[in-house]
This record gives sequence, structure tokens and C-alpha cells, in this order.
Amino acid sequence: MDKKAKILQIAANLMHQYGYNNVGIKQILDEAEIPKGSFYYYFDSKEDLGLRVIECYIRNTKEMFNNIEKDINGLKDFFNSYFKMFEDFQYQRGCPIGNLVLELSDIKESFRLKLLEWSTFLEKEIYEILKKSNLKGKYDKKRLASFIISTFEGVLLKAKLEKNRKPLEEFNYYIFEILLKEEEVKSEIVNQN
Repeated sequence: MDKKAKILQIAANLMHQYGYNNVGIKQILDEAEIPKGSFYYYFDSKEDLGLRVIECYIRNTKEMFNNIEKDINGLKDFFNSYFKMFEDFQYQRGCPIGNLVLELSDIKESFRLKLLEWSTFLEKEIYEILKKSNLKGKYDKKRLASFIISTFEGVLLKAKLEKNRKPLEEFNYYIFEILLKEEEVKSEIVNQN
């Protein structure tokens, strides 16, 4: 792994754990065992590093999405992979993007716009899946995609607060068993005499 990638990986991990404002450049470089002067060779500032970290999170989300089936079951797998990571962290940290939205979206417009890229990507991908689905209800699928993202972020906050998986189970039940329940396709048997 090259030095820039190493700095990004360590910064992303520390920012996910402690938040952007609670992590200093020195802490990142100490953990990476890289001299301070090297930092400015790869990044213009801590803000530049923060924006690159957000890009890494966006790239990771896109990779996760590329590895699922583009249907309701694949969408459920996508969210459950996030939930699994969250449980592996023992209900700590939460969603890295959600955390940064809470911390940075009112601080700098550059952060808000970069974070919005994640939400816009995810909303578009979910919408495409919903468009192809055969949902029982007659929903505005764009709004439904937005609602699913909001609900996802909310259940991660609630699970983080409660330190259990109950909100994750509620998400799966209400989103996939109620809201995104598809019509059963009934095949007709044609009698040929």
C-alpha cells in the first residue's frame, strides 16, 4: 500500500471512530509512521484529507452496491452488510457518512456537497431497483428511495443509542416485509386439449 493510501485508510478509520474534529493530523501520521512533512506532499490541508476520506466512503458504497443483485433481495443484502459491520463494531461508530453529515454539513459547504454525493448516489440506485420491482403499494418511488435512506440512518442512530439490534430488525421488517413487499406473480396453467 502506498503512503497516500495508508494515510487515507488510517484517517478514515480514526474519523469513523472519533469524528473529524477529534482527530489531528499528528495522530494520523503517528499511526501511519510517516513524517509530518510528507502529509503536505499528498494533501493540501486537513479539509482536503477529509474530502478524500469521504470519497473513499463513497467508493466503498459503490463497490458494495456493485456486488448485489439489483432487486429487492439484493437491496436487503446491501443494508444487512452495513448492519453486520455495525454489529461487529458492537453498535459503536455508526454510519461513517451519517456521522460526518451530523458533524460537518453545517461547517463547510465543500463537506456538505461531498457528503450529498453519497446520498444522491444511494437514492438513485435504490430508485432504479424500486422502478423494476413489482411493489404491492402504489408509491412515489423516488420519495420512497429517499425515505429508505433516512430510515436507514435513523435506525443506526437508535441502535447505537440502545446498543442492540432491535432497530435493525425493525428496519428489515417494516421496509422489506411491509413497504417493499412485492406482488406475487401467479402463473396460470393453460389447459391444452
